[in-house]
Amino acid sequence: MTTSTSLVRTEFGTVQGITRDGLYLFRNIPYAAPPFGRNRFRPPVPPEPWDGVRDGTRPGPAAPQPAGQGLLGTVYGPPGVGEDCLTLEVCTPDPSTVGLPVLVHIHGGGFFSGAGSAPGYSGQNFARHGIVHVGINYRLGIDGFLYLGDGTDNLGLRDQSAALEWVQRNITAFGGDPGRVTIFGQSGGAVSVFDHLAMPASRGLFSRAIAQSGHPASTVDADEALRITRQVARRLRVAPTVEGLRDISIPRTVAATQATLARFGAGILTGDRRALLLSPFRGVHETESLPSSAWRLAKIGSVQANLPVLTGTVRNEAVEILTMIGSSPWLAPFVRRGLRSGIGIDRALRNAYRSGPRHITNPSAVAEAAWTDWGFRMPTLRYATARTAPTWVYEFRWQAETRPPLRGASHGIDLPFVRDDLERVAAAGDAGHELLGSHPPVELATAMHAAWVRFAQTGDPGWAPYTTDDRTTMVFDSRSEVVADAAGLERRAWEGRALHGM
Repeated sequence: MTTSTSLVRTEFGTVQGITRDGLYLFRNIPYAAPPFGRNRFRPPVPPEPWDGVRDGTRPGPAAPQPAGQGLLGTVYGPPGVGEDCLTLEVCTPDPSTVGLPVLVHIHGGGFFSGAGSAPGYSGQNFARHGIVHVGINYRLGIDGFLYLGDGTDNLGLRDQSAALEWVQRNITAFGGDPGRVTIFGQSGGAVSVFDHLAMPASRGLFSRAIAQSGHPASTVDADEALRITRQVARRLRVAPTVEGLRDISIPRTVAATQATLARFGAGILTGDRRALLLSPFRGVHETESLPSSAWRLAKIGSVQANLPVLTGTVRNEAVEILTMIGSSPWLAPFVRRGLRSGIGIDRALRNAYRSGPRHITNPSAVAEAAWTDWGFRMPTLRYATARTAPTWVYEFRWQAETRPPLRGASHGIDLPFVRDDLERVAAAGDAGHELLGSHPPVELATAMHAAWVRFAQTGDPGWAPYTTDDRTTMVFDSRSEVVADAAGLERRAWEGRALHGM
C-alpha cells in the first residue's frame, strides 16, 4: 500500500487529501456553514472561505444524534459528531481527468442517525471502477427535520440540495462530470432520493436516481409535522418556535430526539399507522421546499419526477424492528395485534402469503411480510408502475446460513453488496458474522456492484425496465435472475389497499 497527499482547489479554498493505491480521497470539505449558533434552524448558507490548505485527510463529523443507533455501528455509525457537520467527502480515480460519472450518496438512518463519512460508506470501490463518489452529511433529528413553519421546513433536505449544488460547481475539479450525476441512498437516504425528485431546488442537479428500501410518499402534511413539534416543545418546556428552540443545548435536543422516537414507536402497539413509518422525522409536503411528493408528481407525469430511476427492496425489511420490539413473549401478541389493526391484515392477505412462493404461515412472519409490503415493497412497485420514464426494479433475497429462518434478508443487508465491500462487514465481529455468515457470496456482491456502476455510467443497470406488461424484476440471490412479476400473488392481494400517502 502506497500513500501520499494531494491538493485540489475548490470554490471556498484548497483541500489536501490522501492518495492511496492510486485512488484520491478528500474528506471533511464544507459545502455549507455550521448550522448552529446564528445559523440554527435556518436554511444552509455558504461556508466561510479559508486561506491556506484545509486538512481533508480525516472524516468530517456527523450531525449530533442519539448514540448507539443503526446497523453495525462500527461500520455505518458516525466517526464522530459535531457542529461543523455540513461537510462531504470525495473519492475519485484521478482529479486530473475529465468527464467521469458521479455518484452522490445520501446516508440512511431515519433522518435521526447515520453519517455519510462512516467507514461502511467508503467510495473506494466505485472510484476503482471509474466513478467519482461523493458522500454527504446533513442535519438530523430535531435540528434537521422539526417543522417550525415556512422557511424552516425540511432543513435536512435543504442541506442535501446545497450539497448537490456544491457538486455542480466543484466536481470538475475532482474529475467528475456535473451533467452525469446520480444520487443514491438506502432507507432514509432512499426517502431523500424520492424527495429530491420532487424538490424544486434540486431540479437540474442530478440526472439519475437510485432508491434502495425507501418509500416514494413517506412525507407528512403540516398538521402531522406540527403534532411532533408540539410534543418536542412540551418536553423541552419551550415555545414551538425557532425563538423558543434556538438556544436549547445540543445535548438536550439530542435527548429529546431520542424520547420522541420512543414515544412515536410505541404507537405500533395500538395500531397507529403513523408509527409504522418508524420515524417521526419526515419531509413535510405542501411546503416551500417540497410542494408535493415524488409519488404524486409521477402520477401526473411531471418531467422532474421522470428521470431514470433504479429502485427496489430487500425481502424482510421489517424483520429486525419487529424482532426487537416483539422479543418479549408477553409483548409479541400485542405487537402482532397492533400490526393487524394498523396495516389491515385480513384473511385475504394471510391467504396470499400462505399460497405464495414462501408459504408463510407463522403469525410473526405474516406480520413481518405485511409490514415490509405496506412500508416498502408495495409503495415501490406502485411508484414504478405510475412512472412514464424508465424504471428498473430489483428485490434482494439472499440471507446467510447463520440467520434464523424467520430473520431473513433484513433491512440494510444489501449495503455491503452494493459497494462490493463484504470484508468490512464480515470483520465487524459477531454482528457482522450473524448478518453475512461464514462465506457470503462474492459473486453476488460483484454483480450488484456492477449494476450500480453501469447505471451511473449509462443509465441502464443491465436488465429490462419494469412495466405493467411483464413487471420485470431482478432478483439478487445466490443465483441472481430476472423474474417476471416477482411479487405476483402478494402484489395482487394488495391492489386497492391504502398505503401511506398513496
